[in-house]
Amino acid sequence: MSDVPMSVANVAAVAQPVAESSGSIWGYVAAGSVALLVLAGIFAYRKINQPAFVIKQVRKKNLKEMQKQGTENSEFMVDMDRLLDSILRYTTENKKKGSDVVTLLKPLNDKERIKTPRDMYQSMIFIAKDVNDTALAKDLQNKSKQVKSSSALMAGLLKRAGIN
Repeated sequence: MSDVPMSVANVAAVAQPVAESSGSIWGYVAAGSVALLVLAGIFAYRKINQPAFVIKQVRKKNLKEMQKQGTENSEFMVDMDRLLDSILRYTTENKKKGSDVVTLLKPLNDKERIKTPRDMYQSMIFIAKDVNDTALAKDLQNKSKQVKSSSALMAGLLKRAGIN
């Protein structure tokens, strides 16, 4: 007789599964994946719908266009940055969202309204007044009278806006 009370065959016959599986776990994996994707989408939407993110994207696109033109240090870019800073300050103080920033910037993309560089400045003046920055509006008003309509920079901006 051996010291082992049961044989290996008896142990295998006595052993039973701890939990019965009623089916595949892939349904739970898929449901968890969908839940994670929904949460990631909500997080991404909240991140994208912030005024700072929208203004950062506008600046990035404008800088890229100006680098193509070779005029990234122009007076117009300084004015545009001042306008974007003013919009950011206004939207932060009034707890606005990124979609509100897009609404504020709509006059700059209006093809019917902007035909000349002076019209571009007039749109910027309209936005500055809309965000209650009268000092910037007055400064832009003075510069709109001095703007050259044939500058390469303004032609590039108008082309980017799809006007030319």
